Amino acid sequence: MLTFFLAMNKQIYISIILIISVLFISSCDNTSTVGPKIDESKLKETNVKIHRYGKKLFQIDTLDFIEGVEKIHDEFTLFLGTDISNPTKLQPLYEFVTDTHLISISKKVIEIYPNLGDLEIELSDAMSRYEYFFPKYNTPAVYSYISNLYHEKPIIIDDSIIIIALDVYLGEDYEPYRSLGLPYYIIRRMTSDNISVDVMKEIYNTELDPHHKQKTLIDRMVSSGKLLYYLDAVLPNVSDSIKIGYTSNQMHWIENNKTNVWGFLVDNKLFYSADYKIQSNLIKDAPFTSGFSKESPPRLGSWLGWQIVRRYMDRYPDTSLQSLIDNKDSQEIFNRSGYKP
Repeated sequence: MLTFFLAMNKQIYISIILIISVLFISSCDNTSTVGPKIDESKLKETNVKIHRYGKKLFQIDTLDFIEGVEKIHDEFTLFLGTDISNPTKLQPLYEFVTDTHLISISKKVIEIYPNLGDLEIELSDAMSRYEYFFPKYNTPAVYSYISNLYHEKPIIIDDSIIIIALDVYLGEDYEPYRSLGLPYYIIRRMTSDNISVDVMKEIYNTELDPHHKQKTLIDRMVSSGKLLYYLDAVLPNVSDSIKIGYTSNQMHWIENNKTNVWGFLVDNKLFYSADYKIQSNLIKDAPFTSGFSKESPPRLGSWLGWQIVRRYMDRYPDTSLQSLIDNKDSQEIFNRSGYKP
């Protein structure tokens, strides 16, 4: 019994040493903490309420359609307009809600999203953090609707309004997505996990992106890295894989191969390349990054840019998120980050 006990203690001791070794090696990998550290007590309480136009519209009794529209009109003037007194104006809307294809889509939306409580909580937290970093921003009104699978623009932002096409987030197994001719690497991201990320990305592109000139690959890498670091700030509880749109296997690939990818860029002097094709291969969305194995994730340049920005902000924690975004000098961020996997 004593021998067993001693053997067990020895095994536990070895395990502890191994864990400490792994942590030490990880700490020497020139990586950063994730996202800016903030005083959570200073976050303002924000309550996002999603007004479900699509749900209420398709719940109208079409035998008494005009009265049904009148009942929801005040909440959804944005969609219905101010004047619904003329029945002929409602004819296209009637044809919309009686379309069997759209009825099928609306039923699937209700099945997948019987309520939006979790999404409202996630967006409330994200908006609260957004206002922390950008105090002049006012939380917009949020609506959802049935878009007839309008995948090109799943999130619409117009002034102080956000509109979410829930039918573009019905899951990778939703068969009608295949009829759209979309590649799988896009379809697999048409899930509920991606809604908040897409909303906050669209806010960034609409409200914050300064559209600095991007001449070199490092310009585009740092620009992509800023967006992803911003997602770290406003969505700290969302996994990195969801933020950048990688599978778990792709995340493992880049972690295991980041040194080789970096070496490839250095050896071929690509950081300062102004060749648009080279830049696109490393930044654009695709099944994988051209020039690397088919197991590689796409947008390797964006992932590295993310790590550069994370490292830079880790070294200069007094830099505000707004200052980071406004900084036109990608070269400065790159050099001062000291990032090197």
